[in-house]
Amino acid sequence: MRLWQLVLLQQGPAYDTLKGEARTKAMQGHKANMVRLAKFGQLRLAGPFGQPKDAPKDTYAGLFLLDVKTKEEALELCQSDPSIKAGLFKVKVLSWYGPSDITYRGDTSPKEPWPVVLDKDTKFALFNGEDLTGWHSDIPKKDKNPDIKKTFIVRDGLLVSLGMPQGHLITDKSYQDYRLVVEYRWPGRPGNCGILVHASKPRMLYKMFPQSIECQMNHGHAGDFWCIGEDIKVPDMLKRRGPKKRWGVVEGKARRIRNLTDNSEKPLKEWNRMVIECRGNKIDVWVNDDHVNNGFDCTVDRGQIAIQAEGAECEFRKVELRPLEKAKKKKPEDEKSAKPKN
Repeated sequence: MRLWQLVLLQQGPAYDTLKGEARTKAMQGHKANMVRLAKFGQLRLAGPFGQPKDAPKDTYAGLFLLDVKTKEEALELCQSDPSIKAGLFKVKVLSWYGPSDITYRGDTSPKEPWPVVLDKDTKFALFNGEDLTGWHSDIPKKDKNPDIKKTFIVRDGLLVSLGMPQGHLITDKSYQDYRLVVEYRWPGRPGNCGILVHASKPRMLYKMFPQSIECQMNHGHAGDFWCIGEDIKVPDMLKRRGPKKRWGVVEGKARRIRNLTDNSEKPLKEWNRMVIECRGNKIDVWVNDDHVNNGFDCTVDRGQIAIQAEGAECEFRKVELRPLEKAKKKKPEDEKSAKPKN
């Protein structure tokens, strides 16, 4: 069991007066907004009640089940719905305890279960080398400027994060228990980027970063963990995270967990290989065969995968999911264990 926010939609002040094209536009926006929230993992259930057309004023018309922690967050999300803005509906929010895995599936159920767990023989590319099928972007500045230039593009068979405007490229599906292989390079001036795993609520931090664990790609510090609304432990926590009283997963807290081996990256413009292994509540990271981080007791074990745009242009030639090998004491044969560097 877990906590959800249950939103009840009532007939609003404009329910009987909003007509014609304005009403049609509001309802189209209502449906599109539900799809958007479902893609972001925030809407888990939605549907109308079977009320007659001559139902009395203030009749309950339908419901949303939102995956957010507070009523205030639920109300804020509701204000993104054009039908609510137009007064067709008004909302009442109730906190509700229910089953822990409720997933919005639209009009038809997908063939894949949620989250996707790879079969032992499965291996597939999240980036197909041609387009961004299977991904969607979340660029906050696009809210006010829909025609803003694209942040993520495909160029010469490479997935490119242009760095600006800042945001994230997020998988449409969620995943659990996998090995993620990413090959990337800095084509120009190096800077900041990252791979986020177990991502869920968008814009959870600084109205930009989705709730997740970030595997850092910032030049010179590849493999650091950054905790974004989720937490994880590593050996030598005090040494690698600082004083315990400052630890946290929100703004102003010590969210960075330093890696084991700074400077594991290749020279600029050469390809780097990052491997992220998510196994239950453990996350291990390798950069160019160096074992750079080893987390355990993560507060989440599943979610979407995201690529950052955080100021610097970064190219990707491979973003590939592989099934986990049987757990071993040593690192799997195709990756060498690392020795910390001075």
